[in-house]
Amino acid sequence: MQLKFILLISVCLALSRAQQRQKRGFANSDYYQQQNPASQIPILRMEVNNDGEGAYQFAYETGNKIAQQEAGDGSKTHGSYAYVAPDGQQISMSYVADDTGFHPQGAHMPVAPPMPDVIKRAVEQNLADEARGIFDDGQYRENQDNLPAPVLPAKYRV
Repeated sequence: MQLKFILLISVCLALSRAQQRQKRGFANSDYYQQQNPASQIPILRMEVNNDGEGAYQFAYETGNKIAQQEAGDGSKTHGSYAYVAPDGQQISMSYVADDTGFHPQGAHMPVAPPMPDVIKRAVEQNLADEARGIFDDGQYRENQDNLPAPVLPAKYRV
């Protein structure tokens, strides 16, 4: 008896949740319509091409000066987008994404400062030592006698 009651409650809750989802989900297109027609931004241009085998391209432009274009073939993607920032600055970004990662470029992006000379010299010295077979794993050893030189794993070698 108690099992039937729990089952009945579970079914009622599931039906109630399904009705709520229909009211606000994909099944109800009114949910996605904005309430104020004056706030809707028109799509000025939209192009989409997909060959069904991994290659695609798309481009769009909106009435509030947002634009994007992208093309890819499954292994490499390249594209760009642009918009006007709230402060009025025109933001433009181009990018390439491939097996080496995501590579964005844009004038608004921060640029790393140049490497200080002392760090550059230390890196060069470490590389030169490694080429001579001297490897430093960075660990302190009080007695360095009779210790084999540590071997740097191949994936970390330059």
